[in-house]
Amino acid sequence: MIKSILLIDDDADEISILNEAVEMAGSDSTCDWAEGAEKAYGVLRITKPDLILLDYNMPGADGLMCLTEIKKKKELQHIPVIMYSTCINFDMQREAMIKGAFRCIQKPASVYDLVKELKYLFAEV
Repeated sequence: MIKSILLIDDDADEISILNEAVEMAGSDSTCDWAEGAEKAYGVLRITKPDLILLDYNMPGADGLMCLTEIKKKKELQHIPVIMYSTCINFDMQREAMIKGAFRCIQKPASVYDLVKELKYLFAEV
């Protein structure tokens, strides 16, 4: 059961949307947010979430670089990482999966679509 989710994204609005979607999905999961890869590394030194949602496109260290760093750490390797982006093509998905992503998804257009996606992910993870 997913109890904690870490969202790694440079957009603060995304955590509000995620929190709302998690609540609407009927989950009692908690959501934390790290604004970019560097802050995520600090958060991951302290806490170990059950699931990581990682934005593909971020300034500085992008999602793939962050994914690579996460998967290098033995204590984090077991955590499923879902890569997402507003536009994610086959090559991006393939590269993310090779580097250890659990799944890749396109950012849903609405909160309701995100709720559906989360319900599916929660059942799958």
